[in-house]
Amino acid sequence: MPSKFTFAHKWAFGMLAFLAILIGTYAFMLYGSPASIREQPFVMGKKSLPELWYAILWLHALCAGVGLAIGWLQFRRRLRLRRPLVHRTIGILYTVMIIVGGVTGLYLSWYADGGWIAKAGFAMLSSFWLFTLYRSLYSLFIDREPVEHGRWMIRNYALSCAAISLRVYIPLGAVLFGYTDTNDTFGVIAWLCWLPNLLIAEAIIRRMYAVKMHGRASSY
Repeated sequence: MPSKFTFAHKWAFGMLAFLAILIGTYAFMLYGSPASIREQPFVMGKKSLPELWYAILWLHALCAGVGLAIGWLQFRRRLRLRRPLVHRTIGILYTVMIIVGGVTGLYLSWYADGGWIAKAGFAMLSSFWLFTLYRSLYSLFIDREPVEHGRWMIRNYALSCAAISLRVYIPLGAVLFGYTDTNDTFGVIAWLCWLPNLLIAEAIIRRMYAVKMHGRASSY
């Protein structure tokens, strides 16, 4: 019979996969074409924006959505061991999506609602998103340390999940505090959508390391 921790772990991972696919699909439905960007209520409420902004938002939404929807598959141990080619293919696609999503995210952060605090929060999110991806690739191809690669990918995907957190906190802020204007909430949400995710990722990594060390100690 599986332990409580194993059951909770599987339940949490299943919920994460469900939300990732849901939000990824939502991105396709909402931003299926560049023209659909202009029809979104939050876009129509903004002031005059450069034409490039619409194209960048469309590209960011689709790439980040794909990355989120497929990223969780890389943590399936069975897939890594039994289907290494599939694992590598998904990894390549995920890498491309995050590079595009991170670079476009940096551009979009300059136009974020909520003032300079929100702009800085979203810019830091995109910067760490790109940095953790770089460190994961460096660990794999230069240092040849797949375990370290996996740790950095946990951090990276935690940042990808900011797309989930963002869509939880925006309506939550509206319900709890009556804020319907993102200028009132993004100063906090721009940081809240990813900092706790990163802390959770670090807790997972530490637990994995502790379990590994415990296993080694038990073998002596």
